[in-house]
Amino acid sequence: MAKQHEEEESGGAWVAAAAGIVIGVAVGGVLGILFAPRPGKETRDDLRDRAEQTLGELRDAAGELTLRARDLASRTKDNLASSIEVGRDAYARTREELAARLEG
Repeated sequence: MAKQHEEEESGGAWVAAAAGIVIGVAVGGVLGILFAPRPGKETRDDLRDRAEQTLGELRDAAGELTLRARDLASRTKDNLASSIEVGRDAYARTREELAARLEG
């Protein structure tokens, strides 16, 4: 259980780091282009190219996040099913023990 919690925390850290990198690259790229000594058309073209590149990076990050979320949901579902089964078994044993005590 603790291992799963650590994995969830490291997944959250990865997402935060990836988002920070993507945002940093986008902001740095835009600022670099805006302050570069170029004609307006070239600057607009560079901004468009950078926006398309950043959008691609965001799509990749979103895809990775989706895969991680699906994996986490699947593991959570499996853990919940296992916990329910353990609880049912414990309930059945306790019920049987109480019934035996009442009869005996």
